[in-house]
Amino acid sequence: MYYDLIASLPHLPHFLSAEHCPITPLRLRQRLGLLRPGDAELLQRVWPLVQWRGDGLAIESDHVITERYRQLVESPVPGPLRGYLDYRMTQQTLLAALRRKQAAMGPPATALFADSSSPIHQISRNWEKPDFGLANVYPWLTGASDQLASGDALGLEQTMVELNWRWLSRMADQSVFGFAAVVSFVFKWDLLRSWLANDSAEAKQRFQKLIDRVTHVAD
Repeated sequence: MYYDLIASLPHLPHFLSAEHCPITPLRLRQRLGLLRPGDAELLQRVWPLVQWRGDGLAIESDHVITERYRQLVESPVPGPLRGYLDYRMTQQTLLAALRRKQAAMGPPATALFADSSSPIHQISRNWEKPDFGLANVYPWLTGASDQLASGDALGLEQTMVELNWRWLSRMADQSVFGFAAVVSFVFKWDLLRSWLANDSAEAKQRFQKLIDRVTHVAD
């Protein structure tokens, strides 16, 4: 448990109501110094794969992303963190597939998920169906597809941030003073910082960059 660390972290306001980020990157890094070495190392391995802006991953590093993900899921990862990692990667893969379809491209040749039972594998099988036949599993897909088609980049980003914010809030609720709560804070802080840096033009450019990168990764 991380009683002292959690108690030292400020309250994070919801991203839509926040006016500023309540803790600087330097202060956050200092607080994270209280993590046990194994947890700190795991956080540093997962963060580049789920961070909102993805600044730590160059567009040419698709093989690196896939390999990092494979290595992570093959190593011991606490259930809540593994769940969020899969959720985020699935979300990015689905968005990339929507973008490819709207650009009249074919389905990705390979998927990040080796498990053939994963709903992700339905993308190729159901490529011609609306939302790949997955709207019942991922209800946000239909709205995201409409926002993508209309060029509503900021609206789409808000939708995605909200989904991730809710997921991370539920994850923290499962272990109020545990590692999952620390991870939830860090990733929500990343979402908040990115959202506060938004303007419509920048969001559109950044989101296009993200989609292009993920499309490249999914090839």
